Amino acid sequence: MPDSASRGPLSPSQWYWTAPYVAVVLFAVAMFALAWLMFEREAAAQRSAVTRDVQWAEQTMRMHMQGSEEFIAQLARDLAAGVLDADSFQLRANQHIANNAELVNVVWVGADELVRWSAPFDTIEWLVGDALSARQQLAFLHARELGGPAYGEAYAGARGTAVLEVYQPVRRGREFLGAIVAVYSVDRMVHHLVPGWFAEKYRLALLDGGGEVLATSSVVSEVDERLFYEIALDPPGNGLILRATAFRSVDGLPKTLPMVAIVGLSLLVLWTLWMLRAHVQRRVQVERERDRLFNLSLDMLCVVGLDGRFRRCNPAFLNVLGHPPESLAGTPLLDLVHAEDVALTVGQLRALEAGQAVSFENRCRCADGSHKWLVWSINPVREELQVYAVAHDITGRKATEEALRAESAFRKAMEESVLTGLRAIDLSGRIIYVNSAFSRMVGFSQDELVGAGPPFPYWPDEDVDTCRRNLELTLAGRAPAGGFEMRIRRKNGERLDARFYLSPLIDLTGKQTGWMASVTDITEPKRVRAALEAAHERFEAVLDGLDAAVFVADARTDEILFANRAFKAIHGFDAVGRTVRGVAVPQPERGDYRVDPRGLSVADLPRELFDGELQHPLSGRWYHVREQATRWVDGRVVRMGIATDITDRKQTAEVSRQQEERLQRTGRLITMGEMASTLAHELNQPLSAIANYCMGCVTRMQSDNWKQDEVLAAMQKASFQAERAGKIIRRVREFVKKSEPRRSAVAIDEVIDDAIGFAEIDARRLGARVLTEVEEGLPAVYADRIMIEQVVLNLVKNGLDAMHDNPPVHRVLRVRARALGRLSVEVAVIDRGHGIGEEERERLFTPFYTTKAEGMGMGLNICRSIIEFHDGRLTVESNPEGGTIFAFTLPTEAASERLARRA
Repeated sequence: MPDSASRGPLSPSQWYWTAPYVAVVLFAVAMFALAWLMFEREAAAQRSAVTRDVQWAEQTMRMHMQGSEEFIAQLARDLAAGVLDADSFQLRANQHIANNAELVNVVWVGADELVRWSAPFDTIEWLVGDALSARQQLAFLHARELGGPAYGEAYAGARGTAVLEVYQPVRRGREFLGAIVAVYSVDRMVHHLVPGWFAEKYRLALLDGGGEVLATSSVVSEVDERLFYEIALDPPGNGLILRATAFRSVDGLPKTLPMVAIVGLSLLVLWTLWMLRAHVQRRVQVERERDRLFNLSLDMLCVVGLDGRFRRCNPAFLNVLGHPPESLAGTPLLDLVHAEDVALTVGQLRALEAGQAVSFENRCRCADGSHKWLVWSINPVREELQVYAVAHDITGRKATEEALRAESAFRKAMEESVLTGLRAIDLSGRIIYVNSAFSRMVGFSQDELVGAGPPFPYWPDEDVDTCRRNLELTLAGRAPAGGFEMRIRRKNGERLDARFYLSPLIDLTGKQTGWMASVTDITEPKRVRAALEAAHERFEAVLDGLDAAVFVADARTDEILFANRAFKAIHGFDAVGRTVRGVAVPQPERGDYRVDPRGLSVADLPRELFDGELQHPLSGRWYHVREQATRWVDGRVVRMGIATDITDRKQTAEVSRQQEERLQRTGRLITMGEMASTLAHELNQPLSAIANYCMGCVTRMQSDNWKQDEVLAAMQKASFQAERAGKIIRRVREFVKKSEPRRSAVAIDEVIDDAIGFAEIDARRLGARVLTEVEEGLPAVYADRIMIEQVVLNLVKNGLDAMHDNPPVHRVLRVRARALGRLSVEVAVIDRGHGIGEEERERLFTPFYTTKAEGMGMGLNICRSIIEFHDGRLTVESNPEGGTIFAFTLPTEAASERLARRA
């Protein structure tokens, strides 16, 4: 194609389409420039706001720290003046720490660099008698030389978090008495020394001189690294830097939205112009295609005047009828119509004159003198005084319809020739068709049956209810696949037995219009079947050869109607005719049946009544008893029971249970071995407290400066700590001592509290929290206290181990207890750990299978055995919030009474 230079200047029509495109492009460029200038001004304003806020936050932190400096300076002055004793120190320091969350300790260090007083009293970082480390000695000496408050370098404390210490020297004249030390938690400083609105806008961090982050206010929210500001924190100095980084905004509109909007709107305008141009071109193309469609259509298209003469015809007239289109111009339509169809066609043309659209069929003459069937669809346009017609050749369809009519007549003849009765009803139950065989069977004519509704003429008066119920089942689509038997009455009053087989009646569109029934006379087959049933009764003798005891008893009177030889050998050969309870057959209580058999009817059969294990009240042997309600040979409802001796199996299960109890005790010992180190740490606190209280009392008594009330209070506190240590040891001994399972009424909340008392040691070591959600008013459960405590402890320890890799804020374990009705209580242990996959869950309770490197694979298996021993269930499922939910159920004391009666 030649390039644009060779085409010469653009024509007016080309300028008409090009000018809007140029205008849209210029508008888009101008809007882009304006948006860029707005973004630059907004970014400069944000940077200025960050700088102001950080400077304000630094001043706020300095003011808070100056307040703490003044407090320890006042303590130093009171100590030097001799008006501050240990109790006053504890009281004032604890109050100040409580009001200033960033502080963790206030300590008096003597001139010999040993800790004299420490607050709070139960701290484990600054214990009385501890010496200063080398890092702390530098700050201590610096404060001594400076004569005023001196800050040390931030370092990681005993808990693994960074701390910052300020030393205030204590002097009495020229005598140096030591220093008051205030210990800041760097993490708490960034959380509590700035207001909430600042923490919502910025992530605040404290850095040391090497640029390492000591603490940050948030690590979760996403920040905008472009908006930050750093400032030196002085005091304390030592290279500490305060950095604030703005959080990424999610509420405002994206900055790229105006750019996207400009581009989108520009493209939309360009697309609209392009579509308009394409529409004009398509309209021209459509007019060309319309002419092609008129000339190439296989259907006959024509324009006819209201006088009935052709004005324009397409070439299909030549292909279908053999008439050239040009030869038909001005020819009346009626000249082509078959003589027998002229009257019909004239009536349709008159409807066209009235402005109505018509559709009809007629025969038209071909050029060779033959006729073809055409279906016409004609729409009038009265303002143009002409009509538009479409004609389609249906000669082949007419021939097919004639063939279908012949085939339908043949099928009708076949239906009238079969011996099986056929009856069709609509969806309301009204008869719409019967064949001659059905009419002969019942003696009523087709005219008497077709259109009749229930009750039908062939229903016997004595079986109307049964026939109506069968009809309702049929209309509901619940008729049995094998059909049903029904007695019917002939017109002469004679009765016969028939079997009805039902199937849905589907029309050509696939829609169900009713139900079709094939009816067979089974009077003679039923007589033969009765003889077979009599022979079948003799088959019951085979039951006498079974080892299981089988009996049949009347559901209402409890009378034994049948018993096999095994049943009679156990309960006596005169059992038949007596009641089931009269011969001491192991029976469940009435309330243990799934449904009361005395209220069952024949329509409810068969129905399973009971499936369980029972003990013989006299011999003490165990039986697996299964009872089912069924229909007896005379039609009444009976209970058929089968009892199988399972005494040997129960004895084997008891031996297995004893082995599991040994494994349970071993599991408790292993658990306590794992907890040995943490128990030592747990006992260290009360023992250290006892030593401190006693040493304090001795010191006061040696100095002759003591009061009886103060010494008595200290000794009472020491006694409380001793009781606390004894309680820990006693609880450990009860947990590991060997004892036989003793099931009794137990308060489940107390069991959970004792188990969590052990688990909290590991929880504190892992930095996790254990929350309890115990429903109020829970009924007592029937269980062995120590065994259930072992299950709860094992599940809680597994949950804590599963959350080992979680962030500290997500290490939360919930223990929930709630009632499931009146007969059971559910306890669930919910963690937020890594979860358990489907494949692992299938093998979770398999012995010696474990997901932990140091595990034995017996903990969960033992737990499940304990719960099943208590007639409960142990389940595992995924936690929707992430993690796993282990839940088990225990029977309540009320449920245990029912179990005792059943045993």
